[in-house]
Amino acid sequence: MRSMKAKKYALTFPVSEPGTFLSTRGEGAHKRSALQAALRSAGPAPVLEIDFTGTEAMTHSFVDEFLGKFYVSLAVGDVQVAGVILIGLIKETRESVAVCLERRKQFAVQGEDHTLLGDTNVIPDTYARARKLGAFRAQELAEALGISVTNANNRLKRLVQAGVLSRDRAPGPERGGKEFLYTLP
Repeated sequence: MRSMKAKKYALTFPVSEPGTFLSTRGEGAHKRSALQAALRSAGPAPVLEIDFTGTEAMTHSFVDEFLGKFYVSLAVGDVQVAGVILIGLIKETRESVAVCLERRKQFAVQGEDHTLLGDTNVIPDTYARARKLGAFRAQELAEALGISVTNANNRLKRLVQAGVLSRDRAPGPERGGKEFLYTLP
């Protein structure tokens, strides 16, 4: 198996060897367990690159068990990472990932071109604007998109749960209450 590479703030998890066809839920569960173990041993919340390089094809059941359930764990906080990107997808594997994520009402970032895959009805505009802003508060995003702050917060919550954005407490909110600063991981 290819080795996992740790970058300054990233962990790259290779999903398979070149020429691999991934096909069963059992295989998906095994890969997800290996991914979660790698994250636990990596230390504090790295940016995670899930590398599909060399994977020729994947069944929907493998993708759902591996990636779909991983994103559920991420959304509920069982897995802690600063961000997640998918790299090394080819047309066929990208389609399998997109179908899985759409069915689960989830989405992910494809790392090479920063496009969103999956359930992306209104999120692409939000993500594109977030990339342009770099670091921002919900109010700033709402103004930039011409939407309510509540709507912006709902969209931002989904982006944070998917590991696309990081959220930290902002210093000194002017109006009281909690305010957060959002950034790209």
